[in-house]
Amino acid sequence: MCCTSVYSQDTTQSLAFKNKRPQQTAPYFYRPDLAYQIWQKFRLTQEANAGDPLAQHELGLRFLLGEGIPADTSQAVFWIKKAADQNLTSAKYNYAILLINGIGVGWDPFEAFKSFQSAANDGMVQSQYVVGILYTDNLTIKRDYNLAYYWIKKAADNDYEPAKDVVAKLEPRVSRTVVDSMITSSDKPEDKNPIPDPSENLTSNLGLVFIDFDTVTDSAVTITDSLLIDNIEVIGNDSLSKILLADNPKSLIELSTPRSIEILSSLAENGSPEAQSILGKMYEEGIHYRKNLVDAGVYYYRALRNDSPAGAYLLWQLSQQPGFGELVQRESENGNIIAKYLWYGLTAIGFDRRITIQDALNLLDESANAYYLPAMVESGLNYYSGRFGRNNPETGIEIWKTADQLGSKEAEIRLTASRLLDEFTSYNKPEDFRKLKKAADEGSLFAMVTVGLCYSQGLGTTHSKPEAVQYFKMAAQRGNRFAYEELKKIYDEMRPADPQFLLSN
Repeated sequence: MCCTSVYSQDTTQSLAFKNKRPQQTAPYFYRPDLAYQIWQKFRLTQEANAGDPLAQHELGLRFLLGEGIPADTSQAVFWIKKAADQNLTSAKYNYAILLINGIGVGWDPFEAFKSFQSAANDGMVQSQYVVGILYTDNLTIKRDYNLAYYWIKKAADNDYEPAKDVVAKLEPRVSRTVVDSMITSSDKPEDKNPIPDPSENLTSNLGLVFIDFDTVTDSAVTITDSLLIDNIEVIGNDSLSKILLADNPKSLIELSTPRSIEILSSLAENGSPEAQSILGKMYEEGIHYRKNLVDAGVYYYRALRNDSPAGAYLLWQLSQQPGFGELVQRESENGNIIAKYLWYGLTAIGFDRRITIQDALNLLDESANAYYLPAMVESGLNYYSGRFGRNNPETGIEIWKTADQLGSKEAEIRLTASRLLDEFTSYNKPEDFRKLKKAADEGSLFAMVTVGLCYSQGLGTTHSKPEAVQYFKMAAQRGNRFAYEELKKIYDEMRPADPQFLLSN
């Protein structure tokens, strides 16, 4: 059995809280001169063959988009690279996008960075923004918040909207003295006229993220409504996120419309830690639901087990409230199967030390045997991964099968993933892979990570580094450390010897 996968992960030992990382709008393929679109194909090809970089770039974009000519990705790469080699700024930027997405060319984030950097030096605001973001994730290039701020601030100062919000979030991390010296340093490129943001473009799936696992919780941390609402943007389902955020809610009260509650409940049952944290907070504060601290605690624990830093911190705060432990104990002793599951969870992660782990496991068994679905999912995971000495994967799978039959979406997702990752017999793996992609789209962080694994290992789908990177980045942005470690492995496998890309001194 391949039990070293995400099934055996337990990130609850580290409750590092990450401030909200903004979901970045992916950059665009940039078209600098729309007048070229009116050229006849023959004339455009003639000029491109004669060496005109603007014509080469336009011809490449037409091949990419299939505008007036059959789409041909290899021809698109050929012509855009020719223009980039002639130092055309927009072509350098677009070639970098092709490289970092592996579109028509081998995936190469390192060559992409060089090309983005060159276009940023030319004054292109989109590239300045991208270079700044790439300095934050510690994947392509060593993390340097001062340089990240420098480049993103340049883009923001030239009215590039995606950069403005990021600048404010980076300011507490930078040394003003260092940044000011960068700005005034004579060895930095002079500002050129910024290349404006195009109004009509083809979007790319670069998937820029601002990932940070280094911000540690302290007593000053506050999980605000706005933070929880902002996290909806990173779930992965754009259509549902747009519905939830359509009215620009500023508080959980404003978010608690019947339609939004229905969506949040569905996302939570699919394994969205963001939705679980929000529902927990609603139960804790009596928003939409009658105030119930036990139900709040369960949602927070489920969010924590799904890698939510916010859920982890909210559960810690709740567990420290006077009388909360006694409430959970009293409800458990009165036969409340939800409270039994919660008391087990609090003990398992070390938030409550009044009973032994064996006593806690007995509570979990009582809850699972009463068919409480979250307890069944947890119990199955313990057996499947060997947690707390319960090393019996077959038992775990049988528990998940029962939970699946009773309607647990999380159990269904676990079963599907276990078949994909651990079954070596011949069966319809592509169908299971499609199920997992659908689950990822419906909010499951676990499914999102597993889809990344499938792409990286070619399980049920074609092996694709760019797709694996995209899913791992989305999962890492949502708080999953396993996904971030997988990302680092992919990058390190092809990291060049160039000192520019070394992550350690």
